[in-house]
Amino acid sequence: MASELRVDRISPVNGIANVTQNLGGNAGGGIIQVIHSNTKGQTFASAESSTSTFIATGIEASITPKRSDNKILIIANPNVMSYNSSSNQAAGSIKIMRSIDGAAYTECSPIQIGTQVGYYDYGGSGIMGYNNISLIGVDEPNTTSVVTYQFYVKRLSGTGIRLGYQLTGDIGSNSFFTLMEIAG
Repeated sequence: MASELRVDRISPVNGIANVTQNLGGNAGGGIIQVIHSNTKGQTFASAESSTSTFIATGIEASITPKRSDNKILIIANPNVMSYNSSSNQAAGSIKIMRSIDGAAYTECSPIQIGTQVGYYDYGGSGIMGYNNISLIGVDEPNTTSVVTYQFYVKRLSGTGIRLGYQLTGDIGSNSFFTLMEIAG
């Protein structure tokens, strides 16, 4: 005789699911907590130096994992402007770095989370472009200490790259971080 159990929801203790996959291991997947932040009303962050080094923007969000084997799903939507006031090409790079318990910022692990933006104008006397882009990745910080994620930018060509340009203008110029702790 076959039995069937139907329920609307099963809530594991502490929100942590312990499900074994066919190939072995903990499938995880339960969302433990969600943190959301945006930049509305903050001053824009700018990278207008001639260096080819990433610089911190000050736009950040923090989460404190409940367990060290949990993962952090990062959904970020920075408002990026890249421009050149005297020529036809502007490009920049943006990435997310993390700090664990106030230590120096390092790359996310196991993969780097970032992208490049660029604009080219065939007219030749200057260009500016800005839009919101999406960055999505999974970080494995292996800690229960506070983890802070921050946007870093680097100018590749042109005059500069900025995040959150005209932040007080409208909601379209805000940058967002959503951090989700996922059971390991």
